[in-house]
Amino acid sequence: LKRGVQDVLQVLATANMLHSALRAHLSRTAGGVGRQTWQTQGSLCRNPVARPRNFRTTQPKRAGDGIAVDVTYTTLWGRIATFPKRRPYATNIIVATVKTSLADIVVQVAEGKDEIDWSRNAVFVAFGFAYLGAFQWFIYVSVFSKLCPNAIRFANLPWAEKLKDKAGIRDLFKQTALDNFVHYTFIYFPIFYCFKELIQSTDANASPTALVSSALSKYWNNIVVDNLAMWSLWVPGDLLVYAVPIWMRLPLNHGISFVWTMILSYMRGGSQKKEAKTD
Repeated sequence: LKRGVQDVLQVLATANMLHSALRAHLSRTAGGVGRQTWQTQGSLCRNPVARPRNFRTTQPKRAGDGIAVDVTYTTLWGRIATFPKRRPYATNIIVATVKTSLADIVVQVAEGKDEIDWSRNAVFVAFGFAYLGAFQWFIYVSVFSKLCPNAIRFANLPWAEKLKDKAGIRDLFKQTALDNFVHYTFIYFPIFYCFKELIQSTDANASPTALVSSALSKYWNNIVVDNLAMWSLWVPGDLLVYAVPIWMRLPLNHGISFVWTMILSYMRGGSQKKEAKTD
């Protein structure tokens, strides 16, 4: 047993000597200046320079065919600043919810209310999170990219190349038309009125069918005014939104939408009596 222990200790000592000799040799061949950034295979030799814990490197995607962007960052600020590019869907959810709620609060304060109507604000919070945050991603990114196959590629092109891309320009106008004259008119407004009716209705015994019927009836009464207001802002707005890089699409959309939400809050955020006065 004693002889076995001595053999093990001798092997460990020999391994340590070889390790030290190898490190010294690599240090000399690298010039012996400072800490080296070499790395070799095997368990006896490790890279002495560790990467920062929050350092991120990934394989680049093919240019022009992605939404999330792989980026490299080395600091906490870099991690925060690149979050919209790396996590566009999560960014969209956060921005949509906060923006929609804040826009309504701004309008309520401007209207001179003594206190915030949180029931009214709840309409915008729910609508911002569920529809503007989640469902619009499906429409703008999933559906529109299939109906307009050149959309993502066109959006990710440099501006100089965009002007030469006829197929991309056609899809730019196609997306603008689909958004304003199909999406907003037949999907956006009906769902908004349903959210509003569901949250603000004073009839606790109303069935879902009755709530939807009441919501659509109110929308039908306001359909011309609502859509003219929408188109006046969003036709030019969409021409810009669908031209920027795809990761920036929904954040920019929300920037313009902040203005629109304040308009919508003023026009349709209050009671039916208030809406009648607006009309």
